[in-house]
Amino acid sequence: MTKEHDELMELTHEEVPGYRKIFFFLIICASIYLAVILASTL
Repeated sequence: MTKEHDELMELTHEEVPGYRKIFFFLIICASIYLAVILASTL
């Protein structure tokens, strides 16, 4: 390898405001949806 590729490169980006709240909201909605399906099959 050449000396240019010896160092690890890190790709970063700015955080999108509100993304984390929407992500957790969708996870909760999906969990409730799956719980309703499971409850209806019992």
